Amino acid sequence: MSQPKTASSPVPKKAPPPGERKSYSNSYRSLEAIWHVLRRFASKSHPLTVREIRDHLLDMAGPTPSAATLDRIFPQEHPLMNALFPGVTAEADGPAAVGAYFSSDALHVVLETLEGAVLADQDLAVEAEVHPFRVPSYSTIDKLLANGIPFDLETFPFRLRCVARVPGKRGRTVTVPYKDVEASFTSDEAAKNNNIPRRYYLANVLTEAEWRMFSGLVLVYPFLSERQTKKFLSALNQLRPKPVYVPDRFAFKRGDPRQTALIAKLDQAVMKKRKVRLEYGEYRLEMQEGAWKPVLRKRRRNGELDVSPYALMWSNGNYYLVVLHRGMMNLRVDRILSVELLDESFTIPEDFDLIRYRNSSPIMYPGTPHYVRMRCRAALLNTLLDFFGDLPSYSAPQTIDGGEFVDVSLSVATAGVKLFALQYAGSVEILEPESLRQEVIQALEAALTRYRG
Repeated sequence: MSQPKTASSPVPKKAPPPGERKSYSNSYRSLEAIWHVLRRFASKSHPLTVREIRDHLLDMAGPTPSAATLDRIFPQEHPLMNALFPGVTAEADGPAAVGAYFSSDALHVVLETLEGAVLADQDLAVEAEVHPFRVPSYSTIDKLLANGIPFDLETFPFRLRCVARVPGKRGRTVTVPYKDVEASFTSDEAAKNNNIPRRYYLANVLTEAEWRMFSGLVLVYPFLSERQTKKFLSALNQLRPKPVYVPDRFAFKRGDPRQTALIAKLDQAVMKKRKVRLEYGEYRLEMQEGAWKPVLRKRRRNGELDVSPYALMWSNGNYYLVVLHRGMMNLRVDRILSVELLDESFTIPEDFDLIRYRNSSPIMYPGTPHYVRMRCRAALLNTLLDFFGDLPSYSAPQTIDGGEFVDVSLSVATAGVKLFALQYAGSVEILEPESLRQEVIQALEAALTRYRG
């Protein structure tokens, strides 16, 4: 939705023409602007003085729209929303303004439903008047900062910090909390004559490295679409005093934006314990644009399933729906094509432990747990933890044929252990049960025959 805006710029410090009302910025607008400056230009390593903050305000081409600004434009049940979308209100569980940006002197606002669907697929214009922002005086900024942030602007994850730069050891300058400077004065007269300026920045509850990890998780998850990845990263950067540079992507993205709506339905089914009918897909090669490409299509066998959805969970870098269908099944969410809530309800057995189920289903292969013992190279310990978590018990390391080995015992679904043993055949030997050992031997012999043939 595009909302035409009149161009706004800092008002010069001179009297308004005769007959023109002087523009006025209240404390709320001033604090919004100060907050915006601190987020853009201040950091723990470079806190700003009041004079520097005011200089930035004077240099600003115009106030950037904030969440509070959007709330004023699109408040709850505002007539403007009814004019744009008759019968639709911006309630907490309804459509919401999820983003905004300036372009060509227009404010573009993104409206979406909870399921992530865009509310309108064409531009809608709304006339709105912009009140010029008048940069507050030095004394006003100083007073506002000294009083702190008295309302919603100071929220997680930011906290306003007041510091000072003072001489340290070996001629270096150090940054200390300003309250420590005030505490160092021995008399009221010394405090009054203090000429150490206060400096301000926004502290974040997470470290730079933690935010970097958070961004990386979004980037490498392949089942988000390009659009969703950029949306999440944009939201993430809005929570930081200084947006972090991130590359376009680290992983091949093959997610479908429709997954958001499917997950919303699955969440509802899990919470209400309602059965669902879903279409489950598989990748098949199809000729497209002169080349064979894998395309997700409805599975030929068991492509439509009526299931009891127990839970949604992450495992091995994928999102799974744990369901009951005759027996337990783990379905990849990125391969679910459609979801329909059914009227029939279900109950989960009281003795069902989701965490225990996850640990006993390595690589999310379902099945009845069986006692398994295998001999592994000790160097494989990191990989054992990745596959089986804290489920196994270990023997003391032992030297066999010049190598260090350890016996690993666990109760687990054997299909996942078979895949593990085949993947690391040079470092893993199944000792028992004998039936699983024979399955691995037969698979290895068949593979060897194919290679030699």
